[in-house]
Amino acid sequence: MKIKNSQAWKFIYWPAVWFVALWPWHVPVEESFGAFKILGLLVMAYGLLVHIIAGKTLKRHGHSAQSRTIWPDRLVTMGIYSRMRHPQHLGLMLIPLGIALMISTFQALLAAGWTVAAALFFILVIEEPECVAKFKTSYFQYMEKTPAFSIHPETIIYGIRFLKGPTEE
Repeated sequence: MKIKNSQAWKFIYWPAVWFVALWPWHVPVEESFGAFKILGLLVMAYGLLVHIIAGKTLKRHGHSAQSRTIWPDRLVTMGIYSRMRHPQHLGLMLIPLGIALMISTFQALLAAGWTVAAALFFILVIEEPECVAKFKTSYFQYMEKTPAFSIHPETIIYGIRFLKGPTEE
């Protein structure tokens, strides 16, 4: 698949954000409460699962037959995208937050906060305006009925069921 030069910078954005988010890994880990480590592992796993489900849904339903780029050319409003508009970005926010909870240091939590802020910036300033420009009225209607994020477990269950087979919409 071909990457447009005007959008190639998006591949640099997330690795840079993750580099900053993961720098606390070199900080010596203080002994933290086991509950924070378990909570961190659960948050990280949830984020990874949401991100994977969203990616698979976009790959299967986001491209027309004549599409020659990796960027979706169809507005996907099915599966996990029927429950939230930005599941991949939610996953990218939850993974470093989970890591920070497992590390349980101030530096790690600060870095995770940076990642969440960077993701929200990306969504508000870049992603949403691009979607509005690309899909126009359809995206406005989608915005009205679908929240930006949902952490409800039913969202993931629905996303998995959708990927496994046909569902009623």
